[in-house]
Amino acid sequence: NNEGEIDRSRLGKIVFTMPEALTRLEAITHPAVRQLILKQIDQAPSQVVAIEAIKLFESGLADQCQSNWVVTTPAQLQLKRLVERRKMPAETAQQRIKAQSAQEEKTAKADIVIDNSGELVKTWGVVKKHYTALLEAHGSATEAAEPAAVAPAPPPSQVKAEDVTLRRAKPNDLGTIAQLITDSTKGVLAPNPSEMMEALFSRAYIVAQAAGRVVGVAGWQTENLIAGLQDIHVLSEELWEIVGNKMLTMIHEEVAKLSCEVIIAFISTKAGPKPIEFLESQGYEQSEADKLGYLWKDAAKEWQPAETLVLYKKMREQRIMVPM
Repeated sequence: NNEGEIDRSRLGKIVFTMPEALTRLEAITHPAVRQLILKQIDQAPSQVVAIEAIKLFESGLADQCQSNWVVTTPAQLQLKRLVERRKMPAETAQQRIKAQSAQEEKTAKADIVIDNSGELVKTWGVVKKHYTALLEAHGSATEAAEPAAVAPAPPPSQVKAEDVTLRRAKPNDLGTIAQLITDSTKGVLAPNPSEMMEALFSRAYIVAQAAGRVVGVAGWQTENLIAGLQDIHVLSEELWEIVGNKMLTMIHEEVAKLSCEVIIAFISTKAGPKPIEFLESQGYEQSEADKLGYLWKDAAKEWQPAETLVLYKKMREQRIMVPM
């Protein structure tokens, strides 16, 4: 575009309506993406790594995997989810679906097929079953036990930074996280476990604990060098400086590893002024989705929940997503 940035909307209209253009684009991007993924696998601290890729088979990444899973959903449900969750126009969503290889072709190559047309809780149960069987088949059935979920409770009267520990959220934290959000907003926000499960599978979450008690939670996601921060809550206002600071520092470190250009935060208008005051003290600025940079505003409009304010913080002075 005129700002020297990649026009994602225009590019999408081209490649998702012209198969030969999509083939050319993939020939340019796939080798670089593949190289980066293999590098991250080599550096991963875990013995198990999951790769999520629409073109898993076409890119050759499937050859690097010990087990290839394909998730299927009827076309009409795919369309409905893209329109409702990704806020895509129906015509654009149809083009995206048609640009993918047929589900039948993928399932024929898959080791495991997951039907994702039902409730998320049901799908999660199927995934756990197959994952456990996979670990057993490779002699890794004795996984370390997940940290036991602990109920939120009033924090100690004196909490120091060194008293606060952070860990990744686990599925068995769903009820605890939902309760923490309810308690921290005095019941104004009260997500149910089903809503939290949807959120946990859409974003990465960290849980902050002090003296064995949950005192904070934060969720974030990344896509195309842009990070989105959502559901950042601290149990009591006096703990924002310590707990909020520690959670935000960890998130900043994580997104920096991914070379993200910006973090866009979405704060509920019902959460009170404290989260906004805290983020502004950490260098975040209030804005509107339409007023952000070209690629940034696309992500902000796609991710922004209803009844939220937008704040952002640049993570890099030099933009990456510009023509070379």
